Amino acid sequence: MVLRHCTPRKNLASIVAHGLLIARSKGKLKAVWLCSPDRTSWAVLHVAKKHGARVENVVTLEIDVPRSWLRRSRRDVWYCTRDIPAERIARLFTFAAVAAVA
Repeated sequence: MVLRHCTPRKNLASIVAHGLLIARSKGKLKAVWLCSPDRTSWAVLHVAKKHGARVENVVTLEIDVPRSWLRRSRRDVWYCTRDIPAERIARLFTFAAVAAVA
């Protein structure tokens, strides 16, 4: 499945080097959170609010993840309880690219 993960820009270098690590999760559930492309705008705003970042400093990664790794949380929101290697990152979107589509 091709899903998206939003994160503050300051985390990008670490993600590219090590992948998406559940140990870095800040929520109650240690997981990597992903959303469908339709929920990208919501996810950018959610991450900005949760991490105290400006929306301009939130980047969106398009991730190709096997469906068997995923659990559905709610409509168009998924989570993965295992690390996702950097090789699974297909594309990167800046806030300007996301805003242009929305």
